[in-house]
Amino acid sequence: MNTSLIADSFVSLAALGGLLVLIGVIRSFDAKSPLNRRFLFGLQVLAALMASRVLAWWTDLFIFKAATIITAGLVPLSTVLLAEGLLRRHAPRNTKWIAAGGAATFFVLAFLPVSLAEPWRVALLFLYQLVTFALAGHMTVTRDRTSLSKAENQAVDRIALSLLLILPLLVTDFRSVYIDQPVRLGGVAILFLCWLLISLGQRAVGHRDTVVSFVILLSVALLAALVIGVENSLEPAALVRAASVILSAALLGVIWKDSISLRMEQRRQSLIRHLAEDSIDDTLGFLEELQNHPLVDGALLLGEDELSDLDLPTVKALFATRPLLRIAETGGLPQEDAEQMSWLLEKYEATHVMLVSNRPFRLIALNMPSVSATPGAETELKVVQRMAMLISERDPLHD
Repeated sequence: MNTSLIADSFVSLAALGGLLVLIGVIRSFDAKSPLNRRFLFGLQVLAALMASRVLAWWTDLFIFKAATIITAGLVPLSTVLLAEGLLRRHAPRNTKWIAAGGAATFFVLAFLPVSLAEPWRVALLFLYQLVTFALAGHMTVTRDRTSLSKAENQAVDRIALSLLLILPLLVTDFRSVYIDQPVRLGGVAILFLCWLLISLGQRAVGHRDTVVSFVILLSVALLAALVIGVENSLEPAALVRAASVILSAALLGVIWKDSISLRMEQRRQSLIRHLAEDSIDDTLGFLEELQNHPLVDGALLLGEDELSDLDLPTVKALFATRPLLRIAETGGLPQEDAEQMSWLLEKYEATHVMLVSNRPFRLIALNMPSVSATPGAETELKVVQRMAMLISERDPLHD
């Protein structure tokens, strides 16, 4: 079996996996915004390209070969459309004509027999992609930075950074009789693009962090390939294929991990969304809605009846100074307070108790395992506690 075909297929399928993960992430946030629709169109075109060419390689069916040419012709058009969305301005007329005309031309050329179309069709496709990418790159470089926000400029910079890698690697996707390329690296470039786009959701991650991480991944992949090559006496071409497969697998794993981190961050901010979106006109309604959020699932509202076994004046005095009490803090309380709080926390199997109303006196007990009690989650609980107190003062709870 052709080893190059196996490596090419693995890299392309890894790229397809990364694209599907990124598409899922974008859809989970906001798939209806104009910019995200352009993003999704471009990503879906790339996904169709990866899938169709793998199917064409393994089945040798004309329909998949035609689909590969069609989708490859749509990539430059989707790039220009995305650039327009990112920059919030129309592309120059000539750029539009080249992008749209090229896509239409290759839709027609895709159905020509290979005997008539090759090799000039592939050469023309390469030239078309190169020119269109250069025009889109010129749009981003010469943009008016003052017309865009900091986040918008950051997104454009990430895309431009990915183009610096995509263009040279894209050349390897066009096979030549003069150069024997061990593997097509366009899939690696696509995986890097997916990683850059996902990192846009991580505001604390800068360009330098992403580039350094990629260099580390690349170095580890090359080192792993070198070790495998030395042990198995592989030729240089086999080493390149091994490094490409390892790097593709590593990038796909990182993309998947980052997508999970983004979804976890989205769930972790559920309390903040509760404050921003849910009703704050009714105290009991606010607290009941709060109980439905994953971070405080199963939270219990405790009134004076449920607290009748405690010394209420002492408990009220304690929560007047400590409106949010954690189980880890009970050891630092005076003995009488510590005993009462330990009894309360044990009775309701709670890790946190917070004051939500003074008149009448109400507490909320909840169980947040230490593994999920991150500093961010603790801060969110403090915000919710303060909001609940403000609402109760404006609209007191009724017995």
